[in-house]
Amino acid sequence: MKVLVTGATGFLGSHTVRALRRDGHDVRVMVRTPTKATALFERMHIDGCEIVTGDITDRSSVEAAVAGCDAVVHAAAVVAIEPTREAEMHATNLAGAENVLGAAVDAGCDPVVHVSTVAALFPFQTDPVTAEHPVVGAENGYGQTKAACERYARSLQDAGHPVVTIYPSGIVGPEDWNESINLNSVKLWIEKGFPVAKGYSGSYVDVRDLADVIAVSVQPGQGSARLLCMGTYLTAREQVATMSEAIGADFASMPLPKPVWWVWSRLGDLAARVGIDLVLTSDGYDYIFHSKPGDDSATIERTGVTFRPIVETWRDMFTWMLEQEMVPAKRLGTLAD
Repeated sequence: MKVLVTGATGFLGSHTVRALRRDGHDVRVMVRTPTKATALFERMHIDGCEIVTGDITDRSSVEAAVAGCDAVVHAAAVVAIEPTREAEMHATNLAGAENVLGAAVDAGCDPVVHVSTVAALFPFQTDPVTAEHPVVGAENGYGQTKAACERYARSLQDAGHPVVTIYPSGIVGPEDWNESINLNSVKLWIEKGFPVAKGYSGSYVDVRDLADVIAVSVQPGQGSARLLCMGTYLTAREQVATMSEAIGADFASMPLPKPVWWVWSRLGDLAARVGIDLVLTSDGYDYIFHSKPGDDSATIERTGVTFRPIVETWRDMFTWMLEQEMVPAKRLGTLAD
């Protein structure tokens, strides 16, 4: 099939392009900066892609990119925690979804894969979380705009269009070349130690498994679907244990009481308004202390993709970070040997 991918220079988008090419699809990517895509694809050993210039907020360029494609994967969005970027998210994310998904449906593409996020479902109202969870949307700009995108995608599904929605949790793994938000958190854990607090929890999914779910979903005639991809749910102590297993040594950690997290998150809010990244904001605090596990069984049954053990993900991610000299070798145990 000929597949258009938006967001192809992002962490998940680039891995998705590689998975689609591996499976024999012809891939067209729409990007704002073709030279960035070319350099990234060379680094990731991805070849044979058609690169076109366009912007998801420009309907005419989207329609031109969709023309001649059998399927579309929409993975482009502004992902940010800074309050200073909320206007950008509001201007880009919903307009982009309406343009890309709308143009794909109008052109008769099958399927139309929409990369959503569990942030569109948060605060969670069920335990475990499922793909049929109601759309909520956290109070931050990202959560609200992705919730709006999700409502639009569900309206297309309700109208009978073959829209497949993917809901990832925290995406981690190797080859995060443009350094996503999650990579910056992992760097902090390695350099300073993982902060352990009662009530802390979170879910992580390997970018490679997520790309496989998307690639497998690019099949015509399967109808609409909602696929939860939350991966592995970990408490703080479980996270330290899995990272320790990954490095073959004790992963550095430190106790950090919940009230300290609260203060840190509020300072993070203030710092973000002047362009300083303290890693944590109040939105992150809310997610960390109100997270719930997800039930990915329906996704596994439909796609046949199983999510690899998180220890394998940590090991591969840390090894890649070492190879790129992003973190000090002395902090990663036997991986540095």
